[in-house]
Amino acid sequence: MTYDIEFNNVTFIYEGAKQPALHDVNLTVSPGEIILVTGPAGSGKTTLCCCINGLVPHFHEGDLSGDVLVRKYNTKNSRVGGLASLVGMVFQDPESQLVTNSVADEVAFGPENFGVPREEINHRVSEALKATRLEGFDEREPHTLSGGEQQACIIAAVFAMQPEIYVLDEPLANLDPEGKAQVLRVVVELAKKRGNTLIIVEHALEEVLPLVDRVIVLNKGQIVRDGPVEEILEAGDIPFVFTRPPIIRLGDKYGLSPLPLSSSDFYEKFRKRYKVGKMQWKDSAQNNLPRGEPVIKIDDIHFSYNKYDNRQIEALRGISLSICAGEMVAILGRNGSGKTTLIRHIIGLLQPDKGKVVVLNKDVAHTPTYELAREVGFCFQNPNHQIVSFNVRDEIIFGLKAHGIDPSEYETRIRESLEFVSMLDYIDSEVFDLGKGQIQRIALASVLSLKPDILIVDEPTTGQDPRMVQEIFEIIQRLNDSGTTVLIITHQIDYAAAFAKRAVVMAEGKIKFDGKVQDLLINKDLMKTSALEMPETTRLASLMNHYGIPPWLVTMEALDQAIGKLVEISNGD
Repeated sequence: MTYDIEFNNVTFIYEGAKQPALHDVNLTVSPGEIILVTGPAGSGKTTLCCCINGLVPHFHEGDLSGDVLVRKYNTKNSRVGGLASLVGMVFQDPESQLVTNSVADEVAFGPENFGVPREEINHRVSEALKATRLEGFDEREPHTLSGGEQQACIIAAVFAMQPEIYVLDEPLANLDPEGKAQVLRVVVELAKKRGNTLIIVEHALEEVLPLVDRVIVLNKGQIVRDGPVEEILEAGDIPFVFTRPPIIRLGDKYGLSPLPLSSSDFYEKFRKRYKVGKMQWKDSAQNNLPRGEPVIKIDDIHFSYNKYDNRQIEALRGISLSICAGEMVAILGRNGSGKTTLIRHIIGLLQPDKGKVVVLNKDVAHTPTYELAREVGFCFQNPNHQIVSFNVRDEIIFGLKAHGIDPSEYETRIRESLEFVSMLDYIDSEVFDLGKGQIQRIALASVLSLKPDILIVDEPTTGQDPRMVQEIFEIIQRLNDSGTTVLIITHQIDYAAAFAKRAVVMAEGKIKFDGKVQDLLINKDLMKTSALEMPETTRLASLMNHYGIPPWLVTMEALDQAIGKLVEISNGD
């Protein structure tokens, strides 16, 4: 039998590393297979992808043993450029793939290099931009796009190349929920239509599992589980390695078979298995929004970006917002809605064309940015944008020194901040030897070492596996509990709803909603128009609302408690 991809006893250790990134991997992929590769951060997923397109061993230095065969080519003996026409790769970090000055040129770049006729290139560009929701962005400079729009641009560029094998390394990381659903649908449908092989590396299991044929779980550079979706899910969780989505775990607990992959599937199976009545639910949680002195006051601000041809792009249109001391607020909305632009006004990186921003009683327009930075900590969506040192200890010292902190406090602050983000063991590590999720934590630790009154985090979950996402939000929760005011830009509405009480939803540079997260979750029209995907747990709660279950439940624990009580009451009858 012929395979599209073969790994034969493959081991790879990066130069200077102590442990192999891949260890004795054996794997075959048949033509047309659609495969999910998952596992914790640092398990070797990206290295596996780089073996397929030849970046290992031709770009990443290290020792490769064994053979990787892509169709008839042994990657050891094949040029990366030659493999590019066969293997289309989307990296985790979109900025690393952007090479031109406009979105249209970026998408056309690959086909042009392959000698595709101009008329066909134009058709492919148009088709790719439509598939990724980038119609009308043709002349935009890619580096001015939001992180999610950049990700969509790279996916469009690979889409237009029409490779025979797609390798997507966390392609959904920066996309809003609607974008995730659309991109996944388009890529999977295209792969099936053309008979292409598709390998998706993802932590977002709920979105991907219903679409793939096979799941491969990696841990510490080795394949620990490999098989059809149903078989992998029936085998259960692997602690700290592989955790099934909440709906599947609930289905397992309540004996639903085959295991449900969606809320509607769970609901139908549950109805057939259990004959239950209605219960009275008492919600003891305090859901009132906190009141206090405003620490951020934004009054009717407007802002436009200038394009390279001097045309303006209106990013904020009359934003007014007040944030009280001690609040944790989730800033939500589709890619390009103005979330990051708004936040950059709060920290003084941008100044409004009209209106006023006051932070901690200081007019941002008349306050030096370095002065604001000591009181308002900001973690960028891409942590590489704020990393300035090679060593972890030096990275934190840089900020302390820049803000005039007494050197006698350095060691205490370094250790406290690293311990807070569970990275103390890496105090003397080289920053760029770490994974993206770990670098994200180092960037957060560097900010925390200044002990800011306000913390703003832009997409803190990028590059994190589910366990790390939970830990990041718990870190943020502890900070908030200690009195720090927190603003989080995120597409992870399930985590936002579990930790934040207040949500601000933006669309087209305006605030469309400002209120309780619970009220947002039950506003289906607003959720849909704002490209916010309701968590599967909340979808299930909504479906089961006629049983008395509140429709705004988010966490698996709360839903399990409600369903368990429902079953218990019915059994008692």
